[in-house]
Amino acid sequence: MRLLLLLPFAPRLDAAHGGGRVIAQFLTGITKRHRVAIVCFREADEPGADSFFRERCELIEEIVRPASEKSGAARLLRYLHWMSALVRLRPLWVADWDSPAFAMKVRDAARRFQPDVIQAEYHIMGQYLSALEGIEARRILIEYEPGTRAAGYIRTLPPFLNGLLNRMDGTSWRRYERWLYRRVGAIVVFTEADQRSIKEAAGQTPVYVIPPGTTIPERPLDPLGGHPRNLLFVGNFVHTPNVDAARRLVQSIFPAVRRQLPEVQLFIVGAHPPARLRELAGENVVITGWVPDVTPYLDRAALFAAPMYLGGGMRIKVLEALAAGKAVVTTPLAIEGLNLADGEEVVLAGNDAEFAERIVRLLKDDEERLSLAGRARAWACDHLGQDRANEKYEILYKELLEKPPRSNLRDKASVIRSDLF
Repeated sequence: MRLLLLLPFAPRLDAAHGGGRVIAQFLTGITKRHRVAIVCFREADEPGADSFFRERCELIEEIVRPASEKSGAARLLRYLHWMSALVRLRPLWVADWDSPAFAMKVRDAARRFQPDVIQAEYHIMGQYLSALEGIEARRILIEYEPGTRAAGYIRTLPPFLNGLLNRMDGTSWRRYERWLYRRVGAIVVFTEADQRSIKEAAGQTPVYVIPPGTTIPERPLDPLGGHPRNLLFVGNFVHTPNVDAARRLVQSIFPAVRRQLPEVQLFIVGAHPPARLRELAGENVVITGWVPDVTPYLDRAALFAAPMYLGGGMRIKVLEALAAGKAVVTTPLAIEGLNLADGEEVVLAGNDAEFAERIVRLLKDDEERLSLAGRARAWACDHLGQDRANEKYEILYKELLEKPPRSNLRDKASVIRSDLF
């Protein structure tokens, strides 16, 4: 089978965020079985695809994403593009990844590679399916986080505008996703909650739940962590729900913890922390920004804290902490779709006060924390692993290829794009 992937970032084994690690693990397995081509974006200040994937893939084409340029003129153009998108009721996240040059690369790659299946990773990449008129390939959308469940993409406007912006963006997402879902042969989501949230908009297009796999380390990390004891949160802070979780930890949860355990430290690790988050660093609060490897921070952590109250999709950071054999305190939202029990493999909290109370309890009881970490590791070994996910993708590909191609995907792209956008 020939598989063409449309990616919002270059594939790398050292990907610094959850989506990148999901794609890297998927590709590692799928390139053993199928011929794979990739068209992807690359940030202006970040490296492209690594040699591992260049050797395994037949074709990798990269385009520098215009919105990642840092010049003053580029920033001005980006804001003007946002304003235009608002007027046209186009989701801001989608508009931020719009590139005519990328659409040309996609069309050219499809004509040269002649794929059997075209797979768009993330809804923002689904916009490029309209550039493929006349290509008789089956099309799949991997919906990491439905836009209708995601928080607002932009938080740089004055606060009094955020409410209006989010309402307009929500309307735009519903419109865009209805358009997109009807132009693919299948949609893959990570959780049953995401499946329910898009079922109506998907219409006749089938929606499959395939939770992402994760790498299981050969050996667990230190289940108790180092000294002094510290809490850890990891996330890419381009993603608004991660910013919200980090802010809650620093401003609400951690102060309550320190009132009882003043020596405890908090580490916020991940790329692109916004200025308003970096300003919260201080006594016993370390905000690292991007790091080349999260493992040393995870190894030293007494527990992993993920107060996720926004968004959808699967929290890869939580899966990786469980697989590493660490005690995890999180929210019901963060473990949607996973057969995890409160007090067995994880500890759950419904608000900031509960979060602080449960953290303090675990930090005071090494035996309970050790037992929780062991059960987390055992569960991960039994339920996670990329082979399970890839087997489900193989079944999906087989089903799609046994059906005739959906010629309705000849959607008269230029007409639909001008009408929608």
